[in-house]
Amino acid sequence: MFDSRDSSVLKTLLATLSPLRLLIAFALLLSGSAFAIAQDESDLLSNVRKLTFEGRRAGEGYFSADGTRMVFQSERDPSNPFYQIYVSDLETGDIQRVSPGFGKTTCGWIHPNGEKVLFASTHADEKSKKLQQEELDFRASGKSRRYSWDYDPNYELYAAELDQIESGTTKGLTALTNAMGYDAEASYSPDGKQIVFASNRAAYSRELTEREREQFERDPAFMIDLYIMDADGSNVKRLTGEPGYDGGPFFSPDGRRICWRRFAPNGATAEIFTMKTDGSDVQRLTEINAMSWAPFYHPSGEFL
Repeated sequence: MFDSRDSSVLKTLLATLSPLRLLIAFALLLSGSAFAIAQDESDLLSNVRKLTFEGRRAGEGYFSADGTRMVFQSERDPSNPFYQIYVSDLETGDIQRVSPGFGKTTCGWIHPNGEKVLFASTHADEKSKKLQQEELDFRASGKSRRYSWDYDPNYELYAAELDQIESGTTKGLTALTNAMGYDAEASYSPDGKQIVFASNRAAYSRELTEREREQFERDPAFMIDLYIMDADGSNVKRLTGEPGYDGGPFFSPDGRRICWRRFAPNGATAEIFTMKTDGSDVQRLTEINAMSWAPFYHPSGEFL
């Protein structure tokens, strides 16, 4: 674990990462904090190049295990204002869409064998195309709204076989979840046998207290917890149950632990945690009363 206030330690850590594995794993958003690092990024990063050029926005970029490809989400299809999932060949620049092209998608992750991609999608929702058109009409009206994440309860997890998918269809897709609620933010274990993901499905499967219902209506992320399952979608097990949003989980390189962010119940701050894959040995790594975000393990497993 490194001290974000010590730029020399940060430089040393970043220097150990190859360009293709460089996912700046631990982002501390310390707006207004005395700990904020005000430093030219050129002191820390080199050989920076842009990887996406098309569309309104792109994000959630993650490298394949062999470092040759990157999966990401992008708003670039004129007929769909929502994110779709793409895979880019980092050497040739070729880009392949792996999601159906309709509905909302998010949180792609390439299987360790490089043959399939995991992502969340709402394309099975019968209202998906209607919602697309409503959003297109809203944007065409000249109106705007503040960008915020959409915890659509129709998000489900899918695996796409890269050699079988056909653009604009669901061919090559396998549904891994089928539960009302936001199922997303998923990633494979290093051996490809398990998937960890975030979900608020529990809010839809039991009767909420009046206080929980009010909180959930204000913020559906309030009841998002972490789950683990086999890669085929079986043996689903809930790992967390504390109040507040648990999200962004990733396995350690040896597959024994999971790192993630946990928001305070009021959503104002977030801290970084790790635990064993069975949900035991929970360890809190930060306590700075700010926004600690996007933890990811160094390939050595020794740093976040």
